Amino acid sequence: MKKSKAIVVLLLILSFMFVSITEIGIVKAVGTVCIRNDGSIEGAGLTFEDGVYVFSGDIYGQIVIEKDGVIVDGSGYVLHGMNEGGIFLENRSNVVLRNIEVVDAPFGITMLNGINNKITESNCTINLENSVNNTISGNERVSLLFTNSSKNIVTENNLSDNTCYGFKLQSTSNENSIFGNNITDSIGGIEFHGYSNSNRIYENNIVDNGDGMMFHNSYNNSIYDNVIAYNRLAGVYLYAAESNKFFRNNFVDNGEWSQASSRFANNFWDDGSTGNYWSDYNGADVDGDGIGDEPYFVPVYTLMGWDWEYDADNYPLMEPTIIPEFPTWAPMALTFATLAVTLTVYKRKLRNHNQRRELI
Repeated sequence: MKKSKAIVVLLLILSFMFVSITEIGIVKAVGTVCIRNDGSIEGAGLTFEDGVYVFSGDIYGQIVIEKDGVIVDGSGYVLHGMNEGGIFLENRSNVVLRNIEVVDAPFGITMLNGINNKITESNCTINLENSVNNTISGNERVSLLFTNSSKNIVTENNLSDNTCYGFKLQSTSNENSIFGNNITDSIGGIEFHGYSNSNRIYENNIVDNGDGMMFHNSYNNSIYDNVIAYNRLAGVYLYAAESNKFFRNNFVDNGEWSQASSRFANNFWDDGSTGNYWSDYNGADVDGDGIGDEPYFVPVYTLMGWDWEYDADNYPLMEPTIIPEFPTWAPMALTFATLAVTLTVYKRKLRNHNQRRELI
């Protein structure tokens, strides 16, 4: 009997030791991790290997970068912001952030007064304020907010599945180049607010959002060579935004409101020789030059009620335009969009053919 009790006690002790050892092996990096301006690391969760600051495990808290010219690699681990953290860099230049995944944070990465930094191959929300000449490229499932941030490059990102906007520019975010992105499945695809002017938006796939593009008090932006399709409310909506130029875009089966419309302002829907493809255009092309003989009209609401006038695409395209280039993530999305556009064109041609037969 005594022997049995001794065995039980021994087993309990061994079980306790096993649990304790297991728990000791799981060490969480909690709190603020800081890369100081002398390159030293304060806090747990980062190591310095071959000139790169590398995550050594999941981090719970935030990372603050105080040194220029550093590279930080998430290395497959996750930064848990705990509802307030993330990566923060202010007045920094030539920093590279790559393979960063941040969860449970208002913004995964916040950059203030940044110059010539790069964020790539990451998965988080990104916030730029008063920042110029930065590159945001090759990121997966991100959303972007630019405030007074200009001359940045945004390319080959997948901005999708966002409960608010995919990309929002506000407060004089000017002269940014936004190209080759997949902007899908968000409430608002891409939005321009507060005198965000003279941006170039081209070769993007803007598909299946609430609104594809929205402009509010923003001017002289150039929008061309984009697929703007299947957005549920409107392909493009402009409010008090004028002199924006749209050409060589494919507008396909956009929403409940319209393919495109504006309020209180006039914009350009061709470049003087080439307009856009509109899936609901019913005009003819008698001379076969690929351009419709009649304009495509875009409603402009002039009062708070439903009085309106029209802008015009004077050179509407009879066939979808060929988008010059899409990034490597896009083949399936682009194939789907292309097939859908082709089907729409075929159905319209068949309808027109049947109408002509009825007239004979």
